Amino acid sequence: MKHQAWAIELEHLGVEISPSGLETLAAYEGAVCERAIPRGFVGEGDVGRLWERHIRDSLRAVPYLHSDARVADLGSGAGLPGIPLSIAMPSCSFTLVELRRGRVAFLESVVDDLGLTNVRVFLGKADRVEGRFDVCLARAFADPAGSWRAADPLLQEGGRLIYWAGTGFEESGLGELGISWRVSTPSGLAESGPLVIMGRQ
Repeated sequence: MKHQAWAIELEHLGVEISPSGLETLAAYEGAVCERAIPRGFVGEGDVGRLWERHIRDSLRAVPYLHSDARVADLGSGAGLPGIPLSIAMPSCSFTLVELRRGRVAFLESVVDDLGLTNVRVFLGKADRVEGRFDVCLARAFADPAGSWRAADPLLQEGGRLIYWAGTGFEESGLGELGISWRVSTPSGLAESGPLVIMGRQ
């Protein structure tokens, strides 16, 4: 029943996930509840709303990823948004970038438990990651300027940063970065701020 409700909600976002993918998302939700929340990787107050506040919110980026994109999740933490997106987009490759060892250990165990063969975990700062990416993700990572500075060296030509902005986000500060951007306002998700898609001019 839960999976059916999730599928309907995602359909409204333009996101379609297979039944097996929904089962994997549910297994990930369980892992966050059982292992990440007790260790403080996700706030204890979110225990009853992991789906809407974190997993569904992460999946809003699906329409902005092409089918074989190389993606870096900056400051992945408990795997948000990278792990839900890797489940929804199995043809994309994801690198979860995380500086803190405890979170890296959690990410590695979840990736292994869920059989996510399109995901690798990187322990260290973003500026130490090798390779170039089509897309970088920044959710609860830094402010827009800090997120762009971290993402820019990692993006290949034409690459983009997808930034999860808060509900009070204002575009005025972006002009100083010398970038192009567009803002995608969520439909029917009053608790969510916009996604800001940034790229080089």
